[in-house]
Amino acid sequence: MRTLVAVMVLIAAVLFGASPAAAADSCARNRSLNLPAHQDDDLLFMNPDIQEDMDQGRCVLTTFLTSGDAGRGGDYWTERERGSHAAYAQMAGVPDQWNRGTVTINGHALVYDELAGRPDIALIFLRLPDGGRGAGYPATGNESLQELWTGTGSTIHPLDGSTAYTKTGLTDTLTHIMHDFQPNVVRTHDYVGKYGDGDHSDHHSAGYFALAAHKQYFSTPHQVHALMAYPSSNQPENLTAQQRNRKLDTFLTYAAHDDYVCQTASACLGGNYAPWFARRHSTGSETGGRQNVARVGTVTASSQNTSTGQQVTKAADDWVAGSPIDATKEWATTGGKAGSWIHLSWPTPHTLESVVLYDRPNSNDRVTGGTLYFSDAAPVSVGALPNNGSALVVNFSPRRSTSLRFTVTGVSSATQNVGLAEMQAYSANLAAQAFTSVSSENTGTQQQGFKVSDGYPTGSPSAPTREWATVGGKAGSWLKLLWNSPRTMTRVVLHDRPNSSDQITGAELTFDNGDAVTVPALANNGAGVTITFPAHTASTMQLTITSVSSTTQNVGLAEIQVEP
Repeated sequence: MRTLVAVMVLIAAVLFGASPAAAADSCARNRSLNLPAHQDDDLLFMNPDIQEDMDQGRCVLTTFLTSGDAGRGGDYWTERERGSHAAYAQMAGVPDQWNRGTVTINGHALVYDELAGRPDIALIFLRLPDGGRGAGYPATGNESLQELWTGTGSTIHPLDGSTAYTKTGLTDTLTHIMHDFQPNVVRTHDYVGKYGDGDHSDHHSAGYFALAAHKQYFSTPHQVHALMAYPSSNQPENLTAQQRNRKLDTFLTYAAHDDYVCQTASACLGGNYAPWFARRHSTGSETGGRQNVARVGTVTASSQNTSTGQQVTKAADDWVAGSPIDATKEWATTGGKAGSWIHLSWPTPHTLESVVLYDRPNSNDRVTGGTLYFSDAAPVSVGALPNNGSALVVNFSPRRSTSLRFTVTGVSSATQNVGLAEMQAYSANLAAQAFTSVSSENTGTQQQGFKVSDGYPTGSPSAPTREWATVGGKAGSWLKLLWNSPRTMTRVVLHDRPNSSDQITGAELTFDNGDAVTVPALANNGAGVTITFPAHTASTMQLTITSVSSTTQNVGLAEIQVEP
């Protein structure tokens, strides 16, 4: 299967006469992925950003999660797709001519349309049913993204008859799109707000699924932006007249294919749609592309407020929020001040290179000083945390440790219950920064290749979806890591699949300079086996399995760590 990057590069090279290397370089570190719910959300709520991406020559991929059918049938939603074609061609300044194909992502055959005059611009349509107010429409079986996200529904079926999705399957499909396309910017809907706050249920659902996928996407440093939709009407105007007019012109190009939206400039500027043309507001933004191992550790604390849902686990739940926005997304002590602590531990060591701390965002409770402690390294002093809940990044030389403790040494005079909105511990695992390809993978059981660098050194029987498993693979199976620039490495830690049957008894690491390192038998219980070697600087590293146990049926790995 070709990746999305490979498809775009190949067509760009053919149509523009550029070499594949040159075409790839034009997109390198210059890709944006948009994940709207419906076929006008990108134009109303994500522009002028998408327009500016095209103007600057970025490679742009927009993936629409739903068909936007609103229960009105196939003629309506297929025409909306034509509206998206027309709008993107207008933004790019080329004829409305598209090359339609399919790409297979996580076992799903997805509609993939490339703009003929700008093949660095493409659209994917998942064609899931519109969820309306959250309960779906009778015409589409009352299925909705909201029900899938909340667990009310177990599956959701695309309207074109393609393969159904589970909650995990949809999240993993979006993660695969990210890993394949390698965007530096991801835009989606508001993932901070809640269902019932006046926004469309599909908007929040798209944001929630996109955020969950982003948390599994490590291979490229990136930012994810949560953009406000309907409630942006209540925010101040923040676009220039030129941006507003251009946004309106693009929307009207789309509107010619959708009878249910305003059709003229005067109607759009004089009706319900008017506020959205002069506004573009974000409710949140996060960075990614590094492995946050706090989320896979065991978390304890000096105290926690369980009665208010402010347990210590909320400081490592991957949600950077707290009171007054959402008190249940933060950790709060019960009367804790200086001397309070939060502790992370892991069964196997991680090489840490930075910690990011987010204070509780209320104006009273504030950490004014602290210390980071490690199992086998000198402590690191921490200054005052920002009082608005924004990030304090603490960088230090890489250190291998099985635990991390943050002890509060100072608080503000107004502090009643010190705590944290979030604590992130970033690993120096180079494998998490690489694109992963494998000889085979079991997508049906979510045991894909990229799971080898998800931070979880575990697998079947306790956590089968956290490991990579081949399909019938034995000796000769392989896993390859590819970096977008050379990395220097001195150590690899391998965790075999922890079941008692599948075991790697021999392997070889090879690098793009031709060097090779022999790998001994891996522990059959999944414990880490460390291979050290003189420093290698390489852009690729391949693990080739040379022998397996006689009971092996589907060889694979639970985790790989590659360290400087």
